[in-house]
Amino acid sequence: MIGPLGAFADRVVIVTGGAGGLGRAIVRAFAAAGARVVIGDMDAAAAADLAAEIGADARAMPLDVADEAQWIALLDRVEALWGGVDILVNNAGFFQPNVPFEDMPLDLWRKHFAINADGVFLGCKHGIRRMKPRGGGAIVNMGSGMSIKATPTASAYCGSKAAVLMTTRTAAAAAAPYNIRVNAVLPGAVDTDMLRGNMLAGDSPESFLDRMTGFSPMGYLASPEDIARGVLFLADPANRAITGVHLPIDGGNMPGG
Repeated sequence: MIGPLGAFADRVVIVTGGAGGLGRAIVRAFAAAGARVVIGDMDAAAAADLAAEIGADARAMPLDVADEAQWIALLDRVEALWGGVDILVNNAGFFQPNVPFEDMPLDLWRKHFAINADGVFLGCKHGIRRMKPRGGGAIVNMGSGMSIKATPTASAYCGSKAAVLMTTRTAAAAAAPYNIRVNAVLPGAVDTDMLRGNMLAGDSPESFLDRMTGFSPMGYLASPEDIARGVLFLADPANRAITGVHLPIDGGNMPGG
């Protein structure tokens, strides 16, 4: 179990990309801590399966984070169902690895920014609008170690995730007068399907994960549950003085992070 049972009792949490590798861990962690959780995802079947696993306090709802109309429709449904949103986790992301900078197609560049940057902006924009009448709330955005550390074969991902950091800071400044906190977590390598998409020809899963682990001074590859703990920490209303920050969760891979 992640977090004390009941720590988020009666809180309404939306997790975008909630049916994916990190998303599932975040959804399960909030549910275990007493929250009612909305799983926003384009994979309707996977989201429905996860909601069924959790039970009555979870709902699956379709969401393309780059579509503003879908954000409004989802938030309207949440208000009708449970009265509104208290916590929003902008977790949905996209990464096409191993594309040299000079070979990056413009449409692929724009897809990264639409999901990773525009999706976070829209979530923050509409999350703040819906939380203001409720007297406060918390938003946690999913950055990356590559928000800060450049990888030349991941230029679109690096650029879009760097945008998440400044969006977090500007949204935090805008939302602070309304008792709404906005923070970000920056995962390093985590064993998910997205990470394994970085495997090169000749890699085995074991050799690839060993190489990823080697980037951590602690010699530790973070798990989805490690990331979920960081998200719950930043979302916890007990941490009311923390806003506008980014929290690396990468075993020390990011000096000065």
